[in-house]
Amino acid sequence: VIARALISNPKILLLDEATSALDYTSERIVQDALDNAKQGRTTIVVAHRLSTIRNADIIIGLNDGQIVEYGTHDELMENKGLYYGLVNKQSAEKHDESSSETDMEEEAKIKQSYTRRLSTIDNKTRELNECIEEKEIDDTATSSFDDSMEKKKKFHLLLMFQILKFNIPEWHWILIGSIASLLFGVIQPALAYLFTGIYGSFAESNEDKQKRLMNMLNFSIFFAGVVGALCQIILNFSFGKSGEELTVRMRRLTFASLLRQEMSYYDMKENSINALSTRLASDTSAIKGLTGIRIGILMQGFSALVACSIIGFIASWKFTLVLSCFIPILFFSSKLQGQRQGNISKTQDKDSYSEQGGKCASEAIKHIRTVVALHQENHFINNYEQFFDQEFKKNMCHLHIIALGAAVANSLSLFIIAVTSSYGSMLVQKGEITFQNVYRIYAVILTAVAKIGQTSGQNLAYSKATHAAMRILKLIKRTSQIDPHDDSGIILNEITGRIEFQHVCFRYPSRQNVQILTDFSLICVNNSSTALVGPSGSGKSTVIDLLQRLYDPLEGEILFDGCDIRTLNIQWFRSLMGVVQQEPVLFNISIRDNIAYGDNSREVSQDEIEKVAQIANIHDLIISLPKGYDTLCGNRGNQLSAGQKQRIAIARALIRSPNILLFDEATSALDNKSESKIQEVLENVRMNRTSLTIAHRLSTIQNSDKIIVIDKGQMKEEGTHNELLKSNGIYSKMVHSQHKST
Repeated sequence: VIARALISNPKILLLDEATSALDYTSERIVQDALDNAKQGRTTIVVAHRLSTIRNADIIIGLNDGQIVEYGTHDELMENKGLYYGLVNKQSAEKHDESSSETDMEEEAKIKQSYTRRLSTIDNKTRELNECIEEKEIDDTATSSFDDSMEKKKKFHLLLMFQILKFNIPEWHWILIGSIASLLFGVIQPALAYLFTGIYGSFAESNEDKQKRLMNMLNFSIFFAGVVGALCQIILNFSFGKSGEELTVRMRRLTFASLLRQEMSYYDMKENSINALSTRLASDTSAIKGLTGIRIGILMQGFSALVACSIIGFIASWKFTLVLSCFIPILFFSSKLQGQRQGNISKTQDKDSYSEQGGKCASEAIKHIRTVVALHQENHFINNYEQFFDQEFKKNMCHLHIIALGAAVANSLSLFIIAVTSSYGSMLVQKGEITFQNVYRIYAVILTAVAKIGQTSGQNLAYSKATHAAMRILKLIKRTSQIDPHDDSGIILNEITGRIEFQHVCFRYPSRQNVQILTDFSLICVNNSSTALVGPSGSGKSTVIDLLQRLYDPLEGEILFDGCDIRTLNIQWFRSLMGVVQQEPVLFNISIRDNIAYGDNSREVSQDEIEKVAQIANIHDLIISLPKGYDTLCGNRGNQLSAGQKQRIAIARALIRSPNILLFDEATSALDNKSESKIQEVLENVRMNRTSLTIAHRLSTIQNSDKIIVIDKGQMKEEGTHNELLKSNGIYSKMVHSQHKST
């Protein structure tokens, strides 16, 4: 990031808490890089760790949005104002950690030891637990899906029937729509039959008889038109209703399935936020192309073909047979079009430029501040356009062939006219058929041809629906390795809260060459506080993730009160835990609802919410707000400060009265004032609970009952703060290094 900021050789450098989330060893290395980068530039630095700015030319103290003092470090220390108080407070905390300093050689050794692991500073991003064996929708259907289009006859029927199963609650709408479609399909050749009757009535020599015949035919056409309109209204409404209900149901089932998947599923490249959002919005809507209106069109084509065949064979079986010879050609043309369009849809599934374009847009919007700061708006616009240009060019190659096939299919009627006219005139000359019947058969058969052509026009939508249905059904039927809705498992009657890691080994499947934890063992005694410290990327957060069963270890066991957590009921086990992360996630709902969200198994009362808010030291602030507990937190809690969000997150964790508390860098992103408030809260809530804390700021964990030092996925040291200081090991060096930096 520093290199990216320097590549444009900026005259002004802005550093906003550039080292707040780093351990002290990493911070010193990054700070050295920042000191070099600031040379010859105007630099503005925002910092909570005052040791990183003591060499600044001017230090400005802000309080309530106003400048209260400014000057150099020495000048502000002499003034004994706001800055002086913050420095003394921070120095006092560091002084409590250690009464001695480390020499520069030891510090250099630590720096050299930990530099090798800076590349893993982003290790909190979950690398995939992939290679999961997925349960397919249906063995026959799935195997057919991977074969060529010629082997998919059974697959399409099976897929349609499986989708129809989800549409069973709307069976009456489908039945009504199907009946209306069958009737509408008969009406169309009937209208053709009546129209030819009108042309035939012109040959009637008796005017009165001709008039009565035409009136009867006109009334019949009007009646058929009314019935046809009613059928259209009924079938469109019925199939539209059933289709929308299916879409809503599939979206609900898909979303439920997404929430059911294990964490590793979301780390897969193909399961990005944008891809899953597209699947949830577009694919679930496209599925109705397999049912609904498509069923109506098939029903109309079938009934029209049957009615036309009956009329034709009654009028003249010879002429009807000749015309019928062209129907297989039309079917074949329609099939070729469907295959070509299916190939386009399948190609889009494998390499969707539109999905990549959506991902590009999503990243640009999500990180809009960085995009604007780097002045890269045009770069992202060009990338976005390029993805869709590539898809356009790729589709155009296929569309030319599809257009040619559609032209051939639609021009068949003209070819039919040329052939049948000559043959019909020959039959008329022989006296085997009247001209009226020739025209009548010709009209009704062309009606069937038009209906078949209408069916082929739906091939692209059908092909897209087929592939969308396959993706959605595959997701819905996918069995999660760690299913949070699994009701099986043991529920312990008595809980003590003892946690034990026994020889745990873990690697992320996407990085099999990187060992995260190696033969890791740990015991957390019930009702005690345990802290995990170590350089970034050493595996601390992985320990908490494994304890929550977000992932399962490859080797070893994690025991809770003597039971392997994989044998416990996962809902019950997770309900015992309260988690507070470095960056708490608050929803865009009221403060009351955000706190109550901590326990969705019951209706949380207002008294309970206020009680945990008081424990979290946030109640007084909440009631001072104009809307109190009804105040909206904003998107990701952006209406609140970092300290306020953290205390609400603590209240949310406490609402379920957890037996285990997990704190993952709960104070690393806070200023000293907010940190001291949060730390006081954490000390109170950890009483009589088993707690596990990850921290870079060692002052926040020095009172823990046990401190564990992790390096390269292994436990290196174990003991209390004083015991580890006396051992002069890694922890002692970290404390002295941290004290030295302040």
